[in-house]
Amino acid sequence: MGGNALRQHQAVRLSKKDYEPLAEECVGRLRSLYPAGRVEAIQSYRAKQDFGDLDVLIAADGYDPHTAASAIGSVEVVRNGPVTSVGVQVPGGGVFQVDLIKSSFDEFDYASRYFRWNDLGNLIGRVAHAMGVAHRHDGLFFYFRDGDHLFREILLTRDHDMALVFLGLDPRQFNRGFDTLEDMFEFVASSRFFNRDIYLLQNRNAKSRVRDNKRPSYMKFLAWCESHPELPSFSFPENKTRWCARISIHFHEFWQAYQQAESDLARIHAARKRFNGELVSRITGLTGKPLGELMAKIRSSFGSPAAQQDFVLSSTDGEIESLILRLHGS
Repeated sequence: MGGNALRQHQAVRLSKKDYEPLAEECVGRLRSLYPAGRVEAIQSYRAKQDFGDLDVLIAADGYDPHTAASAIGSVEVVRNGPVTSVGVQVPGGGVFQVDLIKSSFDEFDYASRYFRWNDLGNLIGRVAHAMGVAHRHDGLFFYFRDGDHLFREILLTRDHDMALVFLGLDPRQFNRGFDTLEDMFEFVASSRFFNRDIYLLQNRNAKSRVRDNKRPSYMKFLAWCESHPELPSFSFPENKTRWCARISIHFHEFWQAYQQAESDLARIHAARKRFNGELVSRITGLTGKPLGELMAKIRSSFGSPAAQQDFVLSSTDGEIESLILRLHGS
């Protein structure tokens, strides 16, 4: 996934001539290990001549990263969530980094397209973000928020072609692939929703600035944008909910999911208004840690948050007070 994640070895780069047989061998061994699974080497732009790592996407029942690493001849294994970086010996004595990326079967096709063509998924993701959605390795999502708090992720699609059409891009061009980085850059800029400003490091949050500043292809993209002043500059609305109409046209189940999220959030707010720490403190006189412990005791007396909401919204003030006092005295 980029960068040297190995700790005991300094990973070497491989020429295309040496990289391709290694990739074929690693994929072959992993497919033999998981014959009912799916294993795929992530594609790079075709003119790329040397490689700092090999990314392999895997979806398999019973997948174990250490077993998979052993199957490809690991000399070092570094775990980082769903990505396992493996050092493998190559001719000449060097160690090359192979990143094993765990996926589910449901997410595999979308992830395969998100990760391929180097940093293209990240570049497309900036357009998606500006349009109020999230283009991720596991699908295209809408984030339903309660103010600044993320309340619910609504999956829009795991059909990558549909996601590209929504984002103003041609899936046929994407699926044909790209020979060079410039071909990829031109593809991103072909969206009618393109605006170079959304990529500028000064317009990113601190975490993204640090990450993208280390990505050579991202920095090359910024330089390419700078050298093409004629690129389009779409004017994005400040309120991202303005995109909901377009989202509902492209993804027909969105509006129902959106309304359900609204209903569920309204229910939570209504329950919190009737039952909260201030009420419990007023009834019992508790504050600080004892209050927190009683609140936790009350919550645990219900089977689920939904059950607690049902009780709070269907009970009288007296019944709620009786529950509080009973649990306070027990």
